[in-house]
Amino acid sequence: MNNSVNGWTIAAGLFVAPFYLALIFILGALEPGYCHLTKLMSILGGVPGVRGLTFNIGVIATGVFLIMFAFGVWRQFPSKITTKVGFGLLVLGGLGLIGAGYFHCNEGCRNILAEPDQIGRLHMIMSLLGGVGAGLSPFFVWWAIRGSEKWKVFVRPTLVAAIFANLPGILLWITLATGYRLYSVEGLIQRLGFVVVLIWIFFFAVRLCRINKQDAHASVL
Repeated sequence: MNNSVNGWTIAAGLFVAPFYLALIFILGALEPGYCHLTKLMSILGGVPGVRGLTFNIGVIATGVFLIMFAFGVWRQFPSKITTKVGFGLLVLGGLGLIGAGYFHCNEGCRNILAEPDQIGRLHMIMSLLGGVGAGLSPFFVWWAIRGSEKWKVFVRPTLVAAIFANLPGILLWITLATGYRLYSVEGLIQRLGFVVVLIWIFFFAVRLCRINKQDAHASVL
């Protein structure tokens, strides 16, 4: 398995988590009455004016960073179909985020929650695509890196990330589909799954960086 990747791939993986977390926390803090525990992230995209536009552009940028990272790693791990599928799903997740940022909520997400329209439905579809792609990715990557000496310290954390990335998303979509909304913790549930994926990507990029340095040092010797 070739673990040598380009610097821009690692940079995208290291940057995407702090970028997105800063985006939602800063814009959430600027929005009066917004609570991360109870409010869905999409609501920030329906805020009128610059803040809503900033959030939606930020979501699109997050999708681009995911694609940059996933595509760069996918090109360097050509030997296993599970790796291709895993990082292909992460590309799909990035595309979903780009679509969710483009087809965004209106104020209060009325076009999704109260008066669903075509834009709102497209936002939901793209959000689901982003969540499914990003959430399933670690499962395939875990399968691909099992047995690799260089990745053995990362095998179990990847499996744990795969499990905890999907459980909150499954719960959230069930409640949205059935109407049994968990309003008191809905925002937290939504964030948990995606944040787990972002943290996993961050540490995957850290591991890639260390492997690159080890390979470079070995080649010199």
